[in-house]
Amino acid sequence: MVDDGAAFRRVWIIGFAGHRRIVDPVAVKAAIVTALKEFRDDLDGVVTGRSSAAAGADLIFLEVCRELGLAYSVVLPFPEERFREDFEDEVEWAKAKAIIDGAANVEIAPGNEVAPEAYHLAAREILDVCDAMLFLWDGQAARGIGGTAESVTESRERGVPYRIIDAETARMGALESRVPLPWSDEVIEKLPAAPGIERLFAELDRRAVRGAPRSRWFAAGSITLNQCATVIAGVLAVFGPGADLAAVVKFGIVVLAACLPWVGARLRINNQWVDDRLRAELLRSLMASHAFAPPLRPFAAELFHDDAAFLRSAAWQMIGEREPWQTERDHYLKQRLDGQIGYLDAKGELAARRLRVFQTAFRIASTGAMLFGAAAIFRGVFKWQVPAAVDRVLLSFLPVVLPAIAAWCLAMVPLFEHKRRAGLYRQMVERLKEKRAELAEAKCFTTAARVVASSERLLLTELWEWSGTRGRK
Repeated sequence: MVDDGAAFRRVWIIGFAGHRRIVDPVAVKAAIVTALKEFRDDLDGVVTGRSSAAAGADLIFLEVCRELGLAYSVVLPFPEERFREDFEDEVEWAKAKAIIDGAANVEIAPGNEVAPEAYHLAAREILDVCDAMLFLWDGQAARGIGGTAESVTESRERGVPYRIIDAETARMGALESRVPLPWSDEVIEKLPAAPGIERLFAELDRRAVRGAPRSRWFAAGSITLNQCATVIAGVLAVFGPGADLAAVVKFGIVVLAACLPWVGARLRINNQWVDDRLRAELLRSLMASHAFAPPLRPFAAELFHDDAAFLRSAAWQMIGEREPWQTERDHYLKQRLDGQIGYLDAKGELAARRLRVFQTAFRIASTGAMLFGAAAIFRGVFKWQVPAAVDRVLLSFLPVVLPAIAAWCLAMVPLFEHKRRAGLYRQMVERLKEKRAELAEAKCFTTAARVVASSERLLLTELWEWSGTRGRK
């Protein structure tokens, strides 16, 4: 992947739908030019077009995109050979063919449907990924499926911003949108200034690695200080100046512990780390799997709706970089699956070891607390005579501090997710090994794409659940 030196920018997709019959093509073209120029001037990022290439309004829209220097993608209802049959005029087909060949990307509507269902699916493929729609519409109700009126209605129902050019007069209406122009994207604005997808991923990953430990320091520190307050108070009460000073010291430590979560919330360290880690992982998924998904429908976009525009902007920059599917499959096996299997296996084993340490320490501390506490009770009831040192350490000090140590061990397990990681990562490793075997045996693109899609669904669902536990869904 080649970096061009330009900073990562938001890609805005302007979809289009319109009638084949046009009363005044010159006026319609002028209206489309005006609309696209206004979008280009008022959107912070790169403006692109997206449309089918049917005779009539679609071709005018795509022609304007080309003349304005805007990249565009084309969605065809059928493969090109079949699509040509819908053109009665060879001259217009030649024009359509030139426009199709000049597209940044050409997609075929899924489903292998016939008309008009195929046109309906093509319209959905446009509407699903666009940021705004431009229509050439006569205002008449739908006379079937797959028409312009249907897309207008669906845009309204979905809340997709749109503008309508009157098909009879070529007069353009106002933008129907909850948010008036100009538009910008807060997600993109918060990204580090890095050129290219690989550099952006590296910077996000670096920031996430740097910020990850600190996100838990405040919570772990608060818990640890609370338990230390009990231990220190016990030390002062049993071995030191006495209970009065112990109470003062414990109060001071508890106040400090209570302030740590507030400081963490004010600095928003956890939020920034979660955002950086999430988007780094989304880019990791995209870079590995983009060749097996529709270009503007990355696998992650379905789960992470709030980051869909970010993913599509990144995917747009990767159009044209796809290698033969066998090469992409081998890359996915080595870079994505082997990498994730190794990572999850190592992290799962580390979590399991730490879980065993905390569980063992908890059992020792809680058992000791019960035994020494019971001994202290029996000593008081039966008036046992024990040496002063034994009484002070074993029967006075340990029954106080051991429960605090047990509680600390118990709190560290969910805080650092040792139990969750140990179990979940072990299961994921087994599933990914199965997927790896399936993908290695794939004999065609369709099979490989299906396996990659299911692998990404497995990995991304875990990421979605992880982000949700941190208030990021």
